[in-house]
Amino acid sequence: MDADRQEEGDNEREVWWNLAAMTEEDAEAAEKLWTELAKERAHLDAECTADEVEQEATWCQEVTGNVLDATAKKIRICTRSKRWWNADIKKTKKAVGRKKRRRLNWEEAARAKAELQKSIRQSKRKMWREYLQNLRGAEAWRAARYANPRAGTTVEVLTDREGKQVNTSLEKEEMLMHESFPPNDDDQYYELPPAGSANTRVTEQAVERALFSKSVKKAPGPDKLSFGAIQLLWKWDKERMVRLTKAAIRTGRHPAVWKWASGEVIRKPGKDDYTQLKAYCSILLLSCRGKVVEK
Repeated sequence: MDADRQEEGDNEREVWWNLAAMTEEDAEAAEKLWTELAKERAHLDAECTADEVEQEATWCQEVTGNVLDATAKKIRICTRSKRWWNADIKKTKKAVGRKKRRRLNWEEAARAKAELQKSIRQSKRKMWREYLQNLRGAEAWRAARYANPRAGTTVEVLTDREGKQVNTSLEKEEMLMHESFPPNDDDQYYELPPAGSANTRVTEQAVERALFSKSVKKAPGPDKLSFGAIQLLWKWDKERMVRLTKAAIRTGRHPAVWKWASGEVIRKPGKDDYTQLKAYCSILLLSCRGKVVEK
């Protein structure tokens, strides 16, 4: 394998599926594959149990992912995914790689590397100028925040509300987790109340409104199934989605696969001391399918 391709592959990270790039042929192939995989699996009925709801939600998530894996391209983030990357930088980077592999003249390799860094700086500078020229109204304030130097993103010590201090990554992670999800000693298991009649008001039109009122640009949860992917599933098998929604509401079961979340800890803006735990907050991304049922 070419060394440049190997280096790029090592730094790649798959994000989710590029649904916007799917052609009509891709969409037809995806629907055909889903139909083939789903024909042997019966829909939930009005007497299904909570465990069957759990199994159905897990099956839908896994099979939808498998179908998209087989028919849609994935968005891959790598070192060449930056906006400033262009054909000249790509050509220069290949030249640097060739000179390094030959190991004949280290001075030439050093000059090629310096030329690559210069090309990157020039490209970044050009993009920044173009960005400033196209600013409108309040966007200028956002550019000002970009231009101001920012403090480092790491702190040596983190202090909680009780004054306890930690300094290792694992301890900070545990402290942030405890802050975001505090334990509740009063939690007790209890039996669900008798089922009501809310599930009888779930119709195909209601589920469709809840689904298509969401923006396809919203980031998905850890299952990587965005609202765009769920909308594809709706086109393939809307009856299955409606029955799963009804059953989840009737049984009171919110499947575990909808509860998994991917999170990010960010700084609250305008705080004076970022060694304090209260200067941070967590943003969690849950399953888009679960959000449709909640709505």
